Amino acid sequence: MRLLISLFCVSTLSGQTAWDSVLASLGQLPGQSNLRILEGHSPEAQALGIQRDDGQLSIRQIRDISALDLPIIWQHAELVSPAKLDAAWQVRAHERWTGAPVLAVRLLDGKGIIWTATDIGAQGYERYPFLPQALLAAGLRSKVEGRGLWAFFDASYRLRVDLPYLVSQWKQAGFGAIHVTSWQFDGASAESEAWLKRLIALCHEQLIQVYAWVELPHVSERFWIAHPECRERTATGMDASLDWRRLINLANPVCSAKVETSVFNLLRRYAWDGVNLGELYFESLEGHGNPTRFTPFNDDVRAEYRALYGRDPLDDLKGDGLPRLLAYRADLAARLQSDWLSKIASLRDQNPNLDIVLTHIDDRFDTNMRDALGADAARLLRGTEGLGTGFLIEDPATIWHLGPARYRQIRKRYDGLTADPDRLSIDLNIVDRYQDVYPTKRQTGAELAALVHEASASFAQVALYFEYSLRPVDLPLLGMAAAVITKWHEANGEVDLTLTRQSRLRWRGGALVNGIAWPLADGEWIVLPPGDWHIEKAPMPETTIIDSNFHVLRVQPEEGGYLIDYQSRAGGVALVKTRDGQKRLSVNRGKGRLRLSSPQPALSAERNSTQLLPLR
Repeated sequence: MRLLISLFCVSTLSGQTAWDSVLASLGQLPGQSNLRILEGHSPEAQALGIQRDDGQLSIRQIRDISALDLPIIWQHAELVSPAKLDAAWQVRAHERWTGAPVLAVRLLDGKGIIWTATDIGAQGYERYPFLPQALLAAGLRSKVEGRGLWAFFDASYRLRVDLPYLVSQWKQAGFGAIHVTSWQFDGASAESEAWLKRLIALCHEQLIQVYAWVELPHVSERFWIAHPECRERTATGMDASLDWRRLINLANPVCSAKVETSVFNLLRRYAWDGVNLGELYFESLEGHGNPTRFTPFNDDVRAEYRALYGRDPLDDLKGDGLPRLLAYRADLAARLQSDWLSKIASLRDQNPNLDIVLTHIDDRFDTNMRDALGADAARLLRGTEGLGTGFLIEDPATIWHLGPARYRQIRKRYDGLTADPDRLSIDLNIVDRYQDVYPTKRQTGAELAALVHEASASFAQVALYFEYSLRPVDLPLLGMAAAVITKWHEANGEVDLTLTRQSRLRWRGGALVNGIAWPLADGEWIVLPPGDWHIEKAPMPETTIIDSNFHVLRVQPEEGGYLIDYQSRAGGVALVKTRDGQKRLSVNRGKGRLRLSSPQPALSAERNSTQLLPLR
């Protein structure tokens, strides 16, 4: 990449420039792109059709053609000389009040040029949120993409959508699974039930897995209305109807049994690939300081507390008894989590390929979460060790205003808490934030790409909450952002690269990968596990895996085909292309080996001597 900066570039803490950081968040290392980058006024900019205009321009608010309705507000105004651009430039963003151009792109001799009126800021997203879209308009093309992102899906926003189109958009964005608001289908009409079954079938056609998102102690609106005797209460004695959640008393055995019947009916009725048991603890983020939202204070909990400590828990909301009350809540949450995990795990007796994931708010980075919610991540991780359950860490609202680097810090807080770090996933909340944030209330464009990229570099799995809150213009960025590349060299039609997570490489035709005629290819892309790879042109094997929804651990050629070691969170599928058409091969949850029958193309003796590099 040629870097032609006419003002200056602000370096990040890692030594990269802000532009390097933006490009890295799109899966581009220095040298992968030949885009020319200009900032402000310079002889170079003038020669390319950018002239200094009269007067001064104060920039505080801008609008971008990627989302003209979106307010983009800078934290601090910047005073610059305005610019006039010739007709060769496409203006992507302008100052709100004057219409003066602040971001533009053009092509020259087939190469892209991007210009900004100011520097782009230290982080790369605080002034021009839609820089990635501008880079794509200037000709930036993804070469490596991560796949398999998860997304939470609130069905209530999508009931009138064209389902085949929606699922195809998810596939293009690189989603590997969606987590569906299952409670919305408790007591569903025949029409709603058919809608959900069609959604699941369409996802499975595209090899997108579908999880039932269960949000206890909320069960469903129907359950809340039908069983008023089971309602949770706050510290003020009111029914715990808080925001959209209608909380149920799971400490009562009779109510718990009714909840089990309701939830299990949902889990058995549909072809789920997994269950996400989410946020099974108490309210609220405001903690004991707001008793109108503080739970649980149902009769069963109060009776148990009196039996244990000889006093009502309401008496311990203040004073010396408060630590005892908070410890009791955390212990009760752990008991309920263990109980319900055991119940859901029993479903594996009939469906051994069912994945189980626990979504749990982070209390290691923001340590106030344990006292506020009764959440104890370390305790839950230890208690579920060896049970084959994933652990999805929710990014708490209290830190949504912090930058993408927080994911590295969150990940470090979990070192040593589990013997299997691949259990750890991260849930990114892509929603309007309550803090004063710039340049947009909801993460989008460059900030979203940076969040996904940093999270992908730190965690085995990344989930997005929620798919409806993602702007359509951001969907093409997700796969690029999920790629984590640490080395790239391209010359003479060959590529050397190092990946830290499974990705796909844009590659037309067949490929020789570390000396192997590669069977994970569809003619446009090849799938590569983590590791060091050398890729060159080669004939395509007769039979290839053109799509899959599991992680490849190792590929080994054998006589008549390949042995492919894999790991799959749930039951997985490989879509195989043969001379006679396509077929699907199913694989079981966990680690296993898939045998792919395929005559291998003839290679030269020199190529056949190349050895497979060990995977990292």
